[in-house]
Amino acid sequence: MLDIQIKDNFFTQKEYDILINNLDKINFTLADNGEFHSHAFQPNKKNKWLFDKIKSSFFKKNLEIYKCRFDMRHNKTRVLPHLDKEHNDYNCIIYLKGNELIYNGTGFYYNNSLHTYVGFVKNRALFFNGAKVYHTDLQGLGESSIRYTLNVFYKQC
Repeated sequence: MLDIQIKDNFFTQKEYDILINNLDKINFTLADNGEFHSHAFQPNKKNKWLFDKIKSSFFKKNLEIYKCRFDMRHNKTRVLPHLDKEHNDYNCIIYLKGNELIYNGTGFYYNNSLHTYVGFVKNRALFFNGAKVYHTDLQGLGESSIRYTLNVFYKQC
């Protein structure tokens, strides 16, 4: 069965406001696959609190951060089920800004069928094995808007 952890109101209001207020200052560039815009960043002393919070909320395993980025996406044309298994094992997606709609969220596959829908709710965090669980944004299935997310990819050590 699917192992997806979901936490609403993940950040405190103060933490959430820091992230939201900085979204307008980020320079998003088109991803290599042309499907979304992103802004990669590196863990450092200033943002360590973010990664500590994710770890204490979701896992006790020995995981190492592989990649971190903010994404801006509005895929209105098609669903793109995929695995994120290139050098990473687990994904954390945190919904930051967008319309709170089911199709602004993420879908998960089980036995080759779209099985679980997780709707977009601001400040909702998802944690799952992105190398084993096919997943997709749901924007191509119905009413949606531009959505901003924080994505952190982890690999097992």
